[in-house]
Amino acid sequence: MGHAPSGDEESFERRLKKARAKLDPRSDMTADAVETESDTSSLLGLALRIGTDMVAGLAVGVAVGYGLDRWLGYRALFLVIFALLGFAAGMMNVWRIVNGSDMGSGPKGDGRSQRGSRIDD
Repeated sequence: MGHAPSGDEESFERRLKKARAKLDPRSDMTADAVETESDTSSLLGLALRIGTDMVAGLAVGVAVGYGLDRWLGYRALFLVIFALLGFAAGMMNVWRIVNGSDMGSGPKGDGRSQRGSRIDD
């Protein structure tokens, strides 16, 4: 019944300890390994969100500009204008993400909603 652990069982034990450390920060495993992994994943998520916002803003601007050019018979007037506007919108979104000022719908610090009325009124 007793046998030496194979490589698979050692890997399982290591992964089990890591999972327990994530669930219980007071466990005996050092939290540095867990924090490093979570920091890396959150930075990757932030980078993907920034890239997606940039591409989405530019793609919407180009699509609207192309559609207006086709509809109104211009060559590339609206395409250039809306591509620049889409790029600017993407940059504004990135600026909001980086500065942490995403426009949440929750109450502000002074107890007011976005419309300005007090929540408890």
